[in-house]
Amino acid sequence: MTCHPINFGNDTRGFVCTGRRGRRKCIECGQAADLLCDWKVKARRTGTCDAPICSICTSKPAEGKDLCPKHAAEWAAYPKAGAR
Repeated sequence: MTCHPINFGNDTRGFVCTGRRGRRKCIECGQAADLLCDWKVKARRTGTCDAPICSICTSKPAEGKDLCPKHAAEWAAYPKAGAR
């Protein structure tokens, strides 16, 4: 991604970034990805997996949460509270 500084005047500055970031492909089907996996990953700077996924290949364990197929399988295998 390339970022370009912009001076708006009155000591106000900003950046416009362009590049491939907006053209990610779903890791499952290869179609345009409009979502990122929300699985918690402590080792990543963002704190989440961030694998690009499309709205068809996502798994939604809760409102506003999306999981890639790998982490959806981990979530499905996770023992649920009250299940025996």
